[in-house]
Amino acid sequence: MTQISDFSPEDYEAIISLPYRAGLSISYAEDEEGERDDQLEMRALEASIRETAKMHGHAPLIQDIAAETLKQRERWSSWEGGVFNIEPACKSAVLALEKYANEDEVKAYRKMIIEISTSVAQAYGEFGIEEEKSEGFFGNLMQKIAGSISSGGETNNPMNVSAAEDSTLERIKTALKG
Repeated sequence: MTQISDFSPEDYEAIISLPYRAGLSISYAEDEEGERDDQLEMRALEASIRETAKMHGHAPLIQDIAAETLKQRERWSSWEGGVFNIEPACKSAVLALEKYANEDEVKAYRKMIIEISTSVAQAYGEFGIEEEKSEGFFGNLMQKIAGSISSGGETNNPMNVSAAEDSTLERIKTALKG
């Protein structure tokens, strides 16, 4: 089993920053008027990283990566560069992971990135007026997303995902495949 301590500092950075960076690229894909959608998407991003750590009990490395991404929260602003062109970061993280991890761990990492990105894309439309009921919402949303993603890492995007978000999701999926 691969440990997070196995990675070089450069590979560690690429791997733990991508969950945040991929979600942020979705959030930035479409900027609606006002701050409400941005706030909800950022809450969705943090919550979905947290939920990912819980959901991947069968993949300890994925739990560790998600936990480490959250632990490094004070560095998130330094990870914002390049999120409009997220493909190189996706490819770099997967290549770095492939140096150390087995095929199942790499597959679980790809799935995690897609789950996080999809949850951010769905956050604004899913919330609607019921923002105050968000406790437990992200766990339910992540379970629904995880259940809809096949072993190949594909998901059908719901109606509330904009064309810009959908395009960014597709770019992330393609880049993760290598």
